[in-house]
Amino acid sequence: MLHSRTKYYMKSALSNSPATIACLIKDATTEDYDRRPDPERFTIREVMGHLADWDGVWLERMSRIRDENNPFLPGYDEGQWAIDHNYAGMDVAEQLARLTEGRKKIVALLEGLSEEAWDRTGTHGELGTISIADLATLVIVHDGHHGRQIIEWIAAGNGETV
Repeated sequence: MLHSRTKYYMKSALSNSPATIACLIKDATTEDYDRRPDPERFTIREVMGHLADWDGVWLERMSRIRDENNPFLPGYDEGQWAIDHNYAGMDVAEQLARLTEGRKKIVALLEGLSEEAWDRTGTHGELGTISIADLATLVIVHDGHHGRQIIEWIAAGNGETV
C-alpha cells in the first residue's frame, strides 16, 4: 500500500505534467515540432498526439481496474495508432488542451479512490499483473520519457546536445 505522501506527490506530478510540457514547448517553432533527429522516434508534434491519446487509455484502464475484478487490459501498437490517428498532422495546441483535460480526469479518478482501490489489479497483455498505483507510476515515467525527448529535439534544433 502506498504511503499517503507518495500518493500526494503522484497526483501532484500527474496534475503538473501538462504545464511542464507546455513550458518545454512554449518557444518551439513549427520546425521544432516536426524535427525528427531519430527516425525511430516521434516528432514533438507526434509526441503531443501520443500523450493526449494515451491519457484516454490510462483512464480507461484505471477505471476498469477500479470497477472490474482483474480485467484484461490489451496492449496497443503505438506506431499504428500514430498512423491511424494522424499524429503527424495534429495541432500541437489542441493536443496540449486534450492532454490537460485528460489529465484532470485521471487525477479526479485517483482522488476518488479508497486506500484499497490503489492496489486493485488487472492483467495487462504485455506487462502482466498491474495495479492502479503501478499505472499511475507508469504515466509519470511515460511523461518524463517524452519530456526528455522534447528537450533533446529542441536542443538538436539549436545545435546542442543534452
